[in-house]
Amino acid sequence: MRFATTLVRCACLVLALLLAPAGTVFAATYIVDDTSTIPYETNLVSRWRQGATGRQLGNDIEAAAMVTVRLNVAPWLNRNGRIYLALPQQPIGVVTVDWATQGRLLPGTLRSGERTLVYTGPIRTPVIEDNFQLKVVADGRRVALTQRLQFRFEIDID
Repeated sequence: MRFATTLVRCACLVLALLLAPAGTVFAATYIVDDTSTIPYETNLVSRWRQGATGRQLGNDIEAAAMVTVRLNVAPWLNRNGRIYLALPQQPIGVVTVDWATQGRLLPGTLRSGERTLVYTGPIRTPVIEDNFQLKVVADGRRVALTQRLQFRFEIDID
C-alpha cells in the first residue's frame, strides 16, 4: 500500500513539473558569509533628527556609519544570483536604513522585517566588496542605551 501511495505521489510530482509554465525557475535562498565586513566605527552616536531649521523633528533619532561590506560568494561562483540586505523585525519597532554605495552594490532603503536587493547578475569573483554609507533612523522613545541591529545578506540562486 505504501509503495502505491509513493508511486502516485511521484506521478503527481512529475505531472506538476510537466504542467509548470515554461521558463519557471526554482531558486534557493542562502545566507551569505559577511564575516569580513568592517565597520569604521563600532559604537555609533545617535542624535535627535533635525529639520532644515535645526529644530527637532518628532521622536526619531538617527545615526550614520561607514562600513566596508565584504561578501564571500565563492560557493556560487559562475552562477547567477540576486543578493539582498535583510534586517529582521526589531524589538524597538520599525527601523529604517538608507545607504549609498560606491557602485559595486546597489544603494537602497530597508525597513526592519524586510529585505532589499543590492546585487543581481552573474557571480564572477569569490568576494564582492563595496563601501556603504549607512543612515539608521528609529523611534527614540523605544531605543535602549545600546542597541544592536542584526543585518544579514541573503542570496537567491537560480
